[in-house]
Amino acid sequence: MKPWIDLKSLRKERSWTQMQTAAALGFCRSYISSVESGAQGFSVEMVNAIIREFNVRYEDFYDIESIR
Repeated sequence: MKPWIDLKSLRKERSWTQMQTAAALGFCRSYISSVESGAQGFSVEMVNAIIREFNVRYEDFYDIESIR
């Protein structure tokens, strides 16, 4: 299931660098880069951190309707 939330877009809305995003979410910059490029998927911890930091709902993160 592909996430509907685009981490790069979220961070760019705040004019954050990958380093600033990594610090805010509690992950290393290289992980942020890997997620943004699609080389690595979102971990459960990353999803929870994005939901908290960027004030998005879980329902916004994944297209729940597509799996029903």
